[in-house]
Amino acid sequence: MAYWVAGSIVASSLYGANEGRKARNEAEKQQKKALLQQSSDAAAMRAELANQTAEYAKQGASLQQQANLAKEQFAAQQLQYGENKLAMDTKAKEVQAAADEERRKAAAAEASALKARTRGGRRSLLSQERMTPELGVSATQLGYGMTV
Repeated sequence: MAYWVAGSIVASSLYGANEGRKARNEAEKQQKKALLQQSSDAAAMRAELANQTAEYAKQGASLQQQANLAKEQFAAQQLQYGENKLAMDTKAKEVQAAADEERRKAAAAEASALKARTRGGRRSLLSQERMTPELGVSATQLGYGMTV
C-alpha cells in the first residue's frame, strides 16, 4: 500500500507539474499574443499619427500660402495707397499753384485798377470818343477816329 501511496504522490506530482507546464505555456502564448496585439496597435497608432501629421502639414502649408497671399495683397495695397497719395499731393500742389496764380492775377488787376483810379488824369486816352465827356468836345468836331 505504501507503493500505492508513493505512486499516487508521484502521479499527482507529475499531473501537477504537467498542469503547471500547460498553464505556463498558455500564459506564454497569451503574453505573446498580447505583445503582438500591442505591437500592431502601436503600429496602427504610428500610422494614424503619420496621417494626422501629414494632414496638419497640408493645413499648415495652406495657411502659410494664405498668409503669404495676404501679405502680398497688403503690400500691393500699400503701394497703391502710396501712389494714390503721391498723385493726390501732386494734384493738390497743382491746384494750389493755380489758385495762387489766380490770386496773384486778381491782386495785380486790383492793384492796376487802384493805380488807374488814383492817377486817372494822367492816363492816355484810348479813343477819341472819350474826350467828349471829359472835355466837352464832340466827335463831329474831331472826326470819327476810333468809334466803336
